[in-house]
Amino acid sequence: MKKLVLLGAIFGSGLLAYNCGGGGGGGSGSPVSLYFTDDASMYPVVEVTVYEVSLCSDPSCQNKVQLFQDANGIVIDLTNLNGVLQYIDTTTVPEGSYPRLEVVLSQQATICDNSGQCHDAIFTEMDEKPTKPNVVNCPPGYTDSNGNQLCYIRYNGVTNPTAMGKLILDFNLKDFEVDTSTTPWQIKEVKVSPLTPSEVSSSEYEIYAMVESVDSNASTLTVSWRNSTYTVNVTDSTRCEVMDTNYWGQDCLNQIQSGMCVEIKSQEDPSTTDTLTAVEIEAKNPEKCGGMASGEDHEGMHIEIKGTVSSIDTNNGAFSINGTTITVADNTYCEYDRVYYSGLDCLNNLQKGWIVEVKVNQNGEAIKIEKES
Repeated sequence: MKKLVLLGAIFGSGLLAYNCGGGGGGGSGSPVSLYFTDDASMYPVVEVTVYEVSLCSDPSCQNKVQLFQDANGIVIDLTNLNGVLQYIDTTTVPEGSYPRLEVVLSQQATICDNSGQCHDAIFTEMDEKPTKPNVVNCPPGYTDSNGNQLCYIRYNGVTNPTAMGKLILDFNLKDFEVDTSTTPWQIKEVKVSPLTPSEVSSSEYEIYAMVESVDSNASTLTVSWRNSTYTVNVTDSTRCEVMDTNYWGQDCLNQIQSGMCVEIKSQEDPSTTDTLTAVEIEAKNPEKCGGMASGEDHEGMHIEIKGTVSSIDTNNGAFSINGTTITVADNTYCEYDRVYYSGLDCLNNLQKGWIVEVKVNQNGEAIKIEKES
């Protein structure tokens, strides 16, 4: 029942073997912060490895400004971004408009279905279509330093992120089309587009970071992501999930260790402050923080399923989705429309007909329940 999170091989260090040319984010200009977000998806897990995000000053992306680049790639679970902005990086961008936006990612992906079974998937090449202004191309020789095939997705449309200081990349998962009759599954339709802050209603941010130290007396963590260091405040209501178990407050701090990769959700924007108050902290696999897959894994063993709540049995503390009965335990945590509950309150506030995503442990108990918008 282990959730599959590896996208083929996790790639080694070094520069990408294929280069479209162009410059970088240095020099004069304005700071632009990059975020990833997404909408609802029919799948509980869609993981991709992103190597680079660039703005292009020409249609063929021969001249580009990198907003993000990592030779190892970072693993992104796109389904984890519904109503959330994942902060990636801030860089200096020359003033002006750009006619293309390019995302470089591994051709390999992982998609888990609604029964919790995970499948290898690949991006397939796609020409531009009127309703999906994207091109997907995976040229021969376009590889990382270990020879693994890369693809690029290009968005055709004028982007001017310097006007707002932020660029939010929306993967529009609900517009992905996946052929499940093949092995591996084939991602045949893709829609990626930039958003401005005014187009996003989310008020919650997340960042993936490595834990540098834990200060139990001050109830804080020190974490780092790329070139930034943050102080993270842990309150009595902060929830931590480590090895498929929920903890709160001081118990949460006791479970966090230096060297962990963690996902931190907060109300503060990581691009504008170096102090965050954690709503949630979840241990993640090292490659989510740009580390190697061989690093120590504190994420635990579980499956994730998504579906419509078909029945609720308060007498037995359980509910059903996709024909699967799931038990609500005292330690179950849930989030419904930005309201948080735990234990049986999760069941008492659940409603039939809701679409929910559930983490389920090996005992069939819900670790976390999230209502999908």
